[in-house]
Amino acid sequence: MWRLGSVPYLNALPLVEGLADDPAVELVQELPRRLAPRLRAGELDLALVSAVELFRDPPLGWIAGPAVTSEGAVRSILLFLRTPLAEVRSLALDTSSLSAAAMSQVCLRRFVGLEELALRDAPPDAPLDTLDADAVLRIGDPALATPPGDRDVVDLGALWTEHTGLPFVYALWLARPDVDGAAVAPLLEAARRRGLARRRLLADGFAAAHGLPVADCRDYLDRCIGYALGARELEGLRTYGRLAHELGLVDRPTLPPALERAGGPG
Repeated sequence: MWRLGSVPYLNALPLVEGLADDPAVELVQELPRRLAPRLRAGELDLALVSAVELFRDPPLGWIAGPAVTSEGAVRSILLFLRTPLAEVRSLALDTSSLSAAAMSQVCLRRFVGLEELALRDAPPDAPLDTLDADAVLRIGDPALATPPGDRDVVDLGALWTEHTGLPFVYALWLARPDVDGAAVAPLLEAARRRGLARRRLLADGFAAAHGLPVADCRDYLDRCIGYALGARELEGLRTYGRLAHELGLVDRPTLPPALERAGGPG
């Protein structure tokens, strides 16, 4: 029995398609912030979890295959601004976030040149007008569904690619170091292939369940999200680790060796 963890977001659905029905799998859904501790505590074998955890100790293994990525605008990793971007002095971080919390600080400090940022926590369901911060980070489905009101919106996926020329990797399959990557990689790649073939059905079902426009959900899965680690995605991941380490946000700047490669980009 493989104990797998995933996030309860639309962008993860194509990577876990069919796993819940597999008798060899126990699939657990948790917010990103909760998945990594459960993985390190031995409660899970693998988890589709925030990429930032690859640069933290103790080290985790990873599968070089299915992933949640974007190149350019992603629509679900957003900053909601009450001031011009260059005047941001306080940042409220979505409490469910891991990778995006570090990503937002890398983008604001390295690309916008902000040296002083007062950080605070923000529940993902809190109305924006109740949050006393110049910028509010919101991720995942809450970001897709949040009306901006009178705040401007910055898409961090677009900001990252504008300044690096690279994709960003939000999540990938991380594992305890003792996991047999060769044994589990085909299972994860098969789920990805099923999910890619069923993207529109997954988008339609999600839209109906959450009261969101079908066209928006289809566009999000078809155009905004990538699902595999290619050479450029890996370069983006390495760049993220290096920049995050320079800012003291992670323990080390380099990737540990992959456990296994599961398929290729597609």
